[in-house]
Amino acid sequence: MDVCTDAGWRCVATVEQIPVRDGLGRVTAAPIQALWPAPRAACAAMDGIAVRAASATTDSASNDSEPGPRRLAASAFAWIDTGDPIPAGMDTVVERERVRIDADGSAWITGPAPRGRHVRAVGEDFQAGQMLIPSGRCLRPADLAAAAAAGHTTLDVTRKPVIAIIPTGDEIQPIGTGLGPGDVVDSNSVLLAARAVQAGARPHVCDVQPDDPDAIAAEVRRASLAADLVLVIAGSSVGRDDHTAAVLAHVGGLAVSRVAVRPGHPVLLGYALPRRTSADRPVGPVPVIGVPGYPLAAAVSFELFAVPLLAALQGREPAGRAWRRVQLGCDWTSPPDTEEWVPVSLTAPSGRNDSTAVVAMPRKGGAGAISRLARADAWWPIPIGQEKFERGAHIDIRPISPDLLLSGPEPARQAANSA
Repeated sequence: MDVCTDAGWRCVATVEQIPVRDGLGRVTAAPIQALWPAPRAACAAMDGIAVRAASATTDSASNDSEPGPRRLAASAFAWIDTGDPIPAGMDTVVERERVRIDADGSAWITGPAPRGRHVRAVGEDFQAGQMLIPSGRCLRPADLAAAAAAGHTTLDVTRKPVIAIIPTGDEIQPIGTGLGPGDVVDSNSVLLAARAVQAGARPHVCDVQPDDPDAIAAEVRRASLAADLVLVIAGSSVGRDDHTAAVLAHVGGLAVSRVAVRPGHPVLLGYALPRRTSADRPVGPVPVIGVPGYPLAAAVSFELFAVPLLAALQGREPAGRAWRRVQLGCDWTSPPDTEEWVPVSLTAPSGRNDSTAVVAMPRKGGAGAISRLARADAWWPIPIGQEKFERGAHIDIRPISPDLLLSGPEPARQAANSA
């Protein structure tokens, strides 16, 4: 996005304050430090009786390493439950299973009772002022619990970036609309909006625009008034009805047309300069991605160019899927001059639980077949220059869903960040 930067765009993550309970998946704008220690007072780690270690170690019945039963007067102990503060003058907890109470109220205990046993000290979990969660962390359930335990009721997080999605095409119809001959349901906006939510963004799907450059340009300008990133679906190639490149050049600037990626090579990268009245606050350029109309090409373009930008706008690193090494289930040939992204399905032989026993089978078909992606478990990104693969070869795949976890070592290669 160097061209956007040169035009005045600044990738700045803005901050907002939210309740701790609403923090799941949000990104911390600053480190979170403990406001107080945990526990805040010495407390019991077991149910039983609190005693003073010195009074519980006198052994009148045995000199063995495991002392025999010892008697404590009723005034020398106090019943206590897990989490209760330790009474003044006491420093040890004897678990309930080792305690027998006589009719006179005295207690007999067995086993050792060294000082501090089954007692959680002040600050055992964390001390006041200790950093618990770093800046740029995508908050998890345990992070929220730790923040609450440390005294926080609100958190400073980065604002979710707004991504405007503009579907285009005379044949594209909104979901639920009656379809005529040649009409196509606007499924790409569903795909990209859902993926934007996974990437921590707030998507806004605009009305479908016809194959009219003036209408598309007006919608791009309108969308860029409130969005941090604009996607224009379809029209990025060189057909008679492909107007996105000309629109970007007209509303702002066109930086890249076509990349060495398959599917997705017709992608366009540029920016828009929103028009505001003099009474409005000044606004800089807004990045725009011209997304190819084929579903798989749209999905790959989003992964390569939108995901890293949305992460930067949240002040964090991209939350990429974990790379894993598996076996290829068939021979495969890839174009040597193109980075190819192949959707694959995964199967694991019974009785094997290591990831290299998992077999990846490419889903064959064109870039317009959304079922290829719906039936796939992972992407297999093939770097430029790698052409022929034999069945059984070890390959590195990237799970499509974060819920798909494979055991095994990380692959040696690193994902190329084409963004």
